[in-house]
Amino acid sequence: MSYIFPSEEWVKALCLSLNNDKEFLGAINGWNIEVLLVGKNLSNEVIKYLSSTYGTSDIKMIGILLKFNNSCKEVSLLINPEINNYHNVVIADYDIWLKVLDGLNDPVTTMLSMFKKLEVRGSMMTLVRLAANTISPMAKVIRRIPTKILR
Repeated sequence: MSYIFPSEEWVKALCLSLNNDKEFLGAINGWNIEVLLVGKNLSNEVIKYLSSTYGTSDIKMIGILLKFNNSCKEVSLLINPEINNYHNVVIADYDIWLKVLDGLNDPVTTMLSMFKKLEVRGSMMTLVRLAANTISPMAKVIRRIPTKILR
């Protein structure tokens, strides 16, 4: 079975997979944080899929809300999230997030090359520390999830 990215099923598989990975659990230990990853400028294919799957129209952006407290406590796929309701937010064009997914074999280099294209709201220092701790173990987990990426 393959999970479609972006979908609620994919984000749930991500959280479950993260919680079954000892390396990730070691990296996230001590962290209690909520982060919203936002994709904007969605492709027509993504908009069409989300509209038909979730019965929502006028889709402008999507968000993946990650809640960590020593593990992945909760994830959600949000359509048109109210960005101002969240303290830690990372915003980028959907195509940038696809480049991040495509570059998971070398996640640190990929994130460093994309960093200037990300809009960060909240504590930059906190988010950089979180990424430094978790990016490699998260990338390994994501690569193991059978995924069909909508472009």
